[in-house]
Amino acid sequence: MLVVWMTYLQLIYLQFRSARQTRILITRAAGRHMRSRCLITNMSSQPVYVTSLIGTLHIGGRDIELALTDLQDLPGDLGNDPRSRMAQGSLNTGQYLDIGRFDTLVDLMLEANKETEIEVGDVECFDLAVVAFYGWEHLPVGATRRFHFVPDSGGGVKVQPLTAAAEQITRKSKRRELLRTVEQHM
Repeated sequence: MLVVWMTYLQLIYLQFRSARQTRILITRAAGRHMRSRCLITNMSSQPVYVTSLIGTLHIGGRDIELALTDLQDLPGDLGNDPRSRMAQGSLNTGQYLDIGRFDTLVDLMLEANKETEIEVGDVECFDLAVVAFYGWEHLPVGATRRFHFVPDSGGGVKVQPLTAAAEQITRKSKRRELLRTVEQHM
């Protein structure tokens, strides 16, 4: 009888824990090259509010880190999906943000950092960190993923994710570090 109750308690605990965990996907869509799109998808059991996207370009031995949410002024009319235009907002379960093409993101970051000597083809890797708030949590949650830019035989550049899925930022120490990073970019 005790074993049955322990099994029930274990199942309840696992269900409770999985309901509280976030799952944010960062994916490449609509192609494999620089014109493919970058999507942020909420696969958590509850809505998340994406507050910031932080991109890092790796060029030679140098890194350029910028918040993508405030790189450009937006027009008064934000169209059908203002979240995607602003790169922030509330995402229900299964909803996604289309933050644009990889070549456009790299161009915006280089332009915002006043990099006139660097071309898109000079960039080796692009890291993207998604910063979001989830439910009652006071620290942000997030996900990171690295994309490697590989020249192909046709003269183009392929966007190749280095991992099968985005790394989820769930440990408190990493979440505090994420909060400090966001505060640096405010």
